[in-house]
Amino acid sequence: ALKTQIMILSNSRTLLQDIEHSKENGFLEEFLFINGKIMSRFSKEVFEHQDLILTEYMIHEGLSDPSDQSILFLIETKNKGIKGLISGAYGTYADHELLEFCLSIKNRA
Repeated sequence: ALKTQIMILSNSRTLLQDIEHSKENGFLEEFLFINGKIMSRFSKEVFEHQDLILTEYMIHEGLSDPSDQSILFLIETKNKGIKGLISGAYGTYADHELLEFCLSIKNRA
């Protein structure tokens, strides 16, 4: 079975353009990373990493400074199918807890 990549995100777009594009593709929820868990900004619901599916992620370089990188994660909840996104700094200023958490989420099989 080949793993299907959804490929909503693109290296040819900026972070903000990818966020817009993701929302057009149904990733409307804004997730926050609080106390080692993901929380929905709108419903205040909290999710552990086993409750989530990592759909896709993309690293973006800053336009003026290539070392100014950010990473955007597209995440879906398993039980309710809520689709959302979370972004953070990457590289020098990375939030390592956020990165480890998001990268530990299982991809869609």
